[in-house]
Amino acid sequence: MIVEMRIFTTYVGKTEEFVRLYESKGLSIQGPIQGQLLGMYRTEFGPINDLIILWGYASEEQRRERRAQLAASPEWAAFRKEAAPLVMQEESRLLMPTASSPIR
Repeated sequence: MIVEMRIFTTYVGKTEEFVRLYESKGLSIQGPIQGQLLGMYRTEFGPINDLIILWGYASEEQRRERRAQLAASPEWAAFRKEAAPLVMQEESRLLMPTASSPIR
């Protein structure tokens, strides 16, 4: 399994608003397309305006296919437009398991 870590950095004071919007609208659009949600986290130390979402995939190819499907969704485009004023930066990291990782 590979894990995609998406980091959304919100504007100061906008994290909770973004989380509410994402949970009420974005997740119901993204979840069925993306597949395996592993977790959603807010940071407490370090950069404190971050929402981190972890998605699991069987392969890089599966991730590419699902991300393309999501990008083609008009509902997702509308959500992103609504959320854009809250988000300062978005980052994606692809995490590959090591031999000792319990999640393989």
